[in-house]
This record gives sequence, C-alpha cells and structure tokens, in this order.
Amino acid sequence: MRTGSSILAIAQGDAVALTMMALLGFALGMILTILIVMARHAGRKPDVTGELEGDEDDATPRTRAGEPPAEPRDEWEREPDWWKDR
Repeated sequence: MRTGSSILAIAQGDAVALTMMALLGFALGMILTILIVMARHAGRKPDVTGELEGDEDDATPRTRAGEPPAEPRDEWEREPDWWKDR
C-alpha cells in the first residue's frame, strides 16, 4: 500500500512534459491575447483633443527663444547676449 495520497497519478517523466506543455500553452495564450488587443485598437485614433485644449489655459506666458524674461534682473546677472559684444 501507498502511504502518501495523490490526487493525480502522473509519472515523474510525464510531469515534466506536462508542465512544459502548460507553460507553452500559457505563453502562447498571452501572445494571442496581446495580438487580439492590438488588432482591436489598431483602427482607433487616440483622442488627444481634450488633452491639447488643457494646454492652452496655462497661466505662464509663452516667450520666444532669445527674448528676455518678463521679470527684472538683479544687478549681478548678465544679459543673455553678453558674449556677442566681443
């Protein structure tokens, strides 16, 4: 008689093969799921209009490059184009 109880009677050699088949099935299922999700969302365009509208309401004024900032400078700060005078 056997002293241990087992739910399934599987030989040791078959357990390794069944485990590998289960992992392979899981991996293929994950890849299939990813491909299906990608196929479903391939035709959709992202809705960025709501995100872009929020950028227009920024409190900071936009300045072009090279323009001095709006706040006054301290005495020790140089002008941005100090190197051009040479």
